[in-house]
Amino acid sequence: MRGCMTMFRQSARIFAALFFASTLAHAAPAPLASDADAAALAQRIKTYAGASRVRWVVAGHTLSAAHAAIASVALHLDGSDQNLLSRVRAETFADSGDTDSGPPQAWIEPQLGKAPGSCAWQVWVFDPDAPSAGASALSVPLSNNDRLPVGAAATFRIGYAGLLQSRLYAFGETEPGAIRDLAISPDVNIPVAESGVETIVLAISRQPAPYLERIRTALASSAGQRRELGRDFALRGNLLGPGRGIGANIQVVGPNMVLAKDDKAAAPSRPELDPSELAETCQFSLMSAAKATQ
Repeated sequence: MRGCMTMFRQSARIFAALFFASTLAHAAPAPLASDADAAALAQRIKTYAGASRVRWVVAGHTLSAAHAAIASVALHLDGSDQNLLSRVRAETFADSGDTDSGPPQAWIEPQLGKAPGSCAWQVWVFDPDAPSAGASALSVPLSNNDRLPVGAAATFRIGYAGLLQSRLYAFGETEPGAIRDLAISPDVNIPVAESGVETIVLAISRQPAPYLERIRTALASSAGQRRELGRDFALRGNLLGPGRGIGANIQVVGPNMVLAKDDKAAAPSRPELDPSELAETCQFSLMSAAKATQ
């Protein structure tokens, strides 16, 4: 657990430096040489709609060429998706130090820095299949409730920047009850599930959370591998609540924190709850990019 806690305590800056230092193979920028290319990029932009910190760059030999390429992409977006163009910006190849004079190209540009309202956890996804510029494969930070399409070789890291005396829980779930304890995973870069949707659930509590402690105990000998614990242990539907969806963000209250209603008393007979006793639950979803475009 010492190695796990060391991982949790690293800051987002450290994760960013580690990711961007990578020189592994990466996907080239997406070409925009034809109307078919523009349609493909429009679909891709829609696929990444749930990733709030993904931005797109469309570069051309001139700024006019870049804007024209964006206009072509816009023709393939429905009216309800036109707002996604706010995540796309135009630049010239020279802006990124490139002397390319060919057709326009597009790539993902992650929005760095802590997003407003994000939780104390940091999640970085490393995806060699995502279109990127430069010599490094793409790494994308996630905000709470984000939903990101990923390639088959994608991995992720998690970090924690809150109060160190808090109780920390980190789990990954595919089907309800199919869970792995991310805190004891032996991998530095944790592989994303090969099928389905990987729901990453990260919780913080000042007191041990009995439900999450049961899951942690059940996975104690798993060495970070996924185990089928059954629906009684499912995070979705139990901890996260039915019908709230993957994007839900809730506050968990321990049973000893619930106050009984006193119709006779004008004021509560017990002290008010301390908000710091609540547990923050953050979640993120990673899905197959191939399935997301089907």
